[in-house]
Order: sequence, then C-alpha cells, then structure tokens
Amino acid sequence: MSWLSKITGGGKSAAASGSSGAAQRERPAAPPMIVIDHHEYTPEEFALGSFRIRPYDGDLIAKQQFDFHMVFDLGNDPVNVSCRGLVVKMNEQTGLVARYQSPQPFYERKLIDYIRAWKGV
Repeated sequence: MSWLSKITGGGKSAAASGSSGAAQRERPAAPPMIVIDHHEYTPEEFALGSFRIRPYDGDLIAKQQFDFHMVFDLGNDPVNVSCRGLVVKMNEQTGLVARYQSPQPFYERKLIDYIRAWKGV
C-alpha cells in the first residue's frame, strides 16, 4: 500500500462503500408476490411461515389446504417457489390469513435472503 492510499483512505474503503450503496439500491420494496389460482396478490403482512392478503376475493375457505407460489426477484435471479398452505382465518375484515410449510431448503435459503434484504437486515 502506498503512502498516498494511506492518506486518502485507500481503495478498499471506497470500493466497499460503493458496493454497500449498490446493495441498498437493490433492496426489495415489497414482500414476495403470492400467486393463488393464477391470481397475483401482494400480501399486507408477510413473515416466514405465514402471510395475510387483504382484500382477498378467491374461493378458499377456513381450514382449507391449498397450493400457491411465492414469486420474488433476488438480485437479478427470478425465483418461483411452490408451497403448500393452510387457511387459518378467512373473512372480509381480516382477509385471508394463512400459514405455509417451509419450502425445500434451497428455496428456503433464497426466501430468507430475500426477507433479510426487504427488511434491511
């Protein structure tokens, strides 16, 4: 390392600050899209293992199991995850509240990475 780079702070910190700025720009603005029966929904609330969609105008009823897809973009990598859910509560006031089984480990890691980026962790 030269004496000039020591005085100016070196190239590493400038490169690191540039990469963190790029990561912040790629931060997702919304939770993963939920696709049920070919209809796309943006969940009002989303957590690992559950979500709430309000308003929901589909055919699901309370305690029904259903298949759905979570769709999100992790960096420049589009991800479409097949999942199995269970309707916990369903009415006009609460909308659709559902729990879902964890996807396969590969997709679960991608989902966790997406949630971390979305929450800014």
